[in-house]
Amino acid sequence: EDKSPIIPEEVYENLPPTLKESCQVFIGRERDVYLTCALSVISGGLFNVKGLYAQNIVYPNLYSFIIAPAASGKGSMNYAQSLGDCYEKLLELKNTQLKSNYEQEMEVYNFKKRIAKKEEDIRNLIKPEKPKFKSFFIPGNISSKRMYKQLEFNDGCGCISETETDTLTNALKQEWGGFSDVLRKSFHHETISLSRSTELEQIKVEEPKFSLSITGTPDQVKSILSSTQNGLASRFMFYSFEAPPKWRTTFTRNISNSRKFKFEQFTQELCNKFSSQGSRLFNLTESQGNKLDNTFREMLDDKYSSYLGDSGSLVIRLGLITYKIAMVLSAVRRDEPIMECEDRDFETAMKLTEVYLAHGLNVFEKINNRENMLPLNEERWVNKLPKEFTSGEAISIAKKLGIKERTAYKKLRDYVGIGLLKKVKTGLYRKLSKN
Repeated sequence: EDKSPIIPEEVYENLPPTLKESCQVFIGRERDVYLTCALSVISGGLFNVKGLYAQNIVYPNLYSFIIAPAASGKGSMNYAQSLGDCYEKLLELKNTQLKSNYEQEMEVYNFKKRIAKKEEDIRNLIKPEKPKFKSFFIPGNISSKRMYKQLEFNDGCGCISETETDTLTNALKQEWGGFSDVLRKSFHHETISLSRSTELEQIKVEEPKFSLSITGTPDQVKSILSSTQNGLASRFMFYSFEAPPKWRTTFTRNISNSRKFKFEQFTQELCNKFSSQGSRLFNLTESQGNKLDNTFREMLDDKYSSYLGDSGSLVIRLGLITYKIAMVLSAVRRDEPIMECEDRDFETAMKLTEVYLAHGLNVFEKINNRENMLPLNEERWVNKLPKEFTSGEAISIAKKLGIKERTAYKKLRDYVGIGLLKKVKTGLYRKLSKN
């Protein structure tokens, strides 16, 4: 049985109307996958929304990674991806018009060049610049140079959305595709640049704000995230689960009931928000900001004392991800130029990242080859305990390892529950198996 946490029902009840309605198309894990991917895709279109987090200007852009076996429900990600289709088509129409205008201008330029009588007349001609064709979706198998160029054309915006992790992995492995650093810097909107001396070309994107949504199977995880130490892994919202393939009902009464028809409506509703050019500012209330700080401060102490390693970076970045999710929810719900986060959107963001933290820690354990083992510091603690011990002895050893007293008491109860320890009597425990 897969015991990985699911997104609580109350989250779906409190989503903005458009997002809530689209989630109702799915059930179970499929719905969780859809919402996680949808948050990433939608965040890629909200490039005109910004807020202030830890004294830095941030945008809503999110990275998500769905990990599950084949035929287990990851396909709902395709529908999340379709939320950007209307905006993509709008950009394609604009590109077609730009291309047509450019070709006409070139015809005029070439004609004037042919009929010019003097060299001075030719020098005075201004050659039309090639248009910068924008796109919302950026392919995952793009080369490093093309990645920079497309971001330059897009003013740093866009979304990479791939249903097969290998598409992105293969690009990252190639000499021409090494843009892992671009992914890491762009999450924090840090300036990225590319200089090619052989081509005398300099590309600079000062505030990249694009999103990333990928899915893959468990055996594909290490191909893209071989380590938790370079920082890329901690930038993702992870959702990982094991599920056997299920047969799904195929009968559909009429075409209007198809998912495709419904999602054409959802993508149309989002298109206006993605097309908006007016700047929008997002703020948490003071009480929300204090709650975020206090919650994640305590969470950092708790998780790092158990997991050590790179768990700290995961918790710290999830604080920022919480803020970004709240931005997305507020921007989908409202259209005002200045948005103060509603409590329901803030609480929804907090509940979502609680789920993503649990999944993220599990993925980190898999990457570090500690699957089905106790967290590193807990393992050290249990190994130091004698065969039979009192709760006082356990607390004393735990404190030396940086594990807080309240955490240690909770863990003792948990270990009894999973059969690692036996409670002989009040305050006295015995190990049942070697960890």
